[in-house]
Amino acid sequence: MKLSKSILHIVFLWVLLASLPAQPEISQKQDIAIFSLGYYGWNIPYQALGSIDGEIQKVFSDLGRFTILGVTQRFSSSDVNSFIETVKRSKQSDFVMPEKFQFGESFLTEGEFNRLIGAFIVVVPVVVEFNSYFDIKNLRYHTKIKTNITFIDIASGGSVLAIKTVESSGSNDRNQYESIHSAISSIPAQLQYEVRSIPQFQINTRILSVRGSTVKLQMGSDMGIRKGDEYAIIESAKVEGFDDLRESGLIVVKDVGREISTGEVLYKSIKLSKDTQLREIPRLGSEVDLYLHSIGDSSAGSLLPGLRATASRGFYAFRPFVAAQIPVGLISSFLIVEIFPVNALMGAEYLINLGRLSFAPSAAFGISYFSVTSPWVTTDTEFLSHVGIQAALRLAYLLGRNSRIFADLGYESWIAITDLFGNRSYSGLMIGGGFTFKL
Repeated sequence: MKLSKSILHIVFLWVLLASLPAQPEISQKQDIAIFSLGYYGWNIPYQALGSIDGEIQKVFSDLGRFTILGVTQRFSSSDVNSFIETVKRSKQSDFVMPEKFQFGESFLTEGEFNRLIGAFIVVVPVVVEFNSYFDIKNLRYHTKIKTNITFIDIASGGSVLAIKTVESSGSNDRNQYESIHSAISSIPAQLQYEVRSIPQFQINTRILSVRGSTVKLQMGSDMGIRKGDEYAIIESAKVEGFDDLRESGLIVVKDVGREISTGEVLYKSIKLSKDTQLREIPRLGSEVDLYLHSIGDSSAGSLLPGLRATASRGFYAFRPFVAAQIPVGLISSFLIVEIFPVNALMGAEYLINLGRLSFAPSAAFGISYFSVTSPWVTTDTEFLSHVGIQAALRLAYLLGRNSRIFADLGYESWIAITDLFGNRSYSGLMIGGGFTFKL
């Protein structure tokens, strides 16, 4: 009888535990060791080398989700493979620890090696391409840097977690080092995205409270969360003992505290409550629009296809943008001279989200120039042709987490400042529409 009651109690507890919702996964800071940049075979100025090391270290520091151990040694590509094999051997019971490890030209003492394998992840950046030269045709210095970054999972015995490639370039018309510095300065944004795109480094968190379309979520600046970051709402279920996880909504972060962030629900298909699972969606941090505008003054070729890039990560309501558009009607040619006009704009919008629907008033100013090409000259010649303003209201609809469609209505005016090539002003009511890619 007592045995039967015990069995019933066990069954009851098992059913009760199985019926409880799964506990949300919460990310913790991870320990990583970062090697200095390997550059064997490439002639990189020492000052530039230190700058690259600093930028790479800063990326991981700014991400907030790591405890960082710096390593002064530099590995080549072949050294990385040798290090991985040594880590794997060190996990074997018959491994004899030497007093010193040699990887190519780099040495690690027993203490340094033990400190490294105590980290969860080891990061090894190595330059695989470096090219800095003077472009005779365009009279500019150009620099291209290609870096492979290997992430080694020490906890799993030295397996390669990921290999990411970061390609950067820069140019300068006066100084070669400035072109190198320009290439280095473009590394952080790319590297941040590459790191955040590795599933093991993406933030998993939970909802703390819900009030209408506003939610509080665990974690903030202490884990590197920024305004404009997006989180997928995760719905979980068990199917034949397997986890069935699917995205069931989207939240955008609109305010960040140290340990708690505030998010706005853009759409959802499940009821949100305390402990609802959220997962970071890695983004480059910009939205790119492809659009077509038409200006009421048809006398100057008012059709303007364009491209706009809006900063999204680090921003919420007020967001800056840059754009380029082509006044099709001003494209012309004379004998063997080709004239190609481009409008360049800089401005900002104020985004108001209403679920999937959004409104965004915006304003921008710009300049227009003619690019003149001819076989008589070796380089393109550019003439400033217009100054302009644009004011618009955008109505957009979010199709999914990665795209939206929109319609624009506003006013645009471009005033000619030169009469070269029959240049003329144009302005009027602007209407148009397009498609947004969230990168």
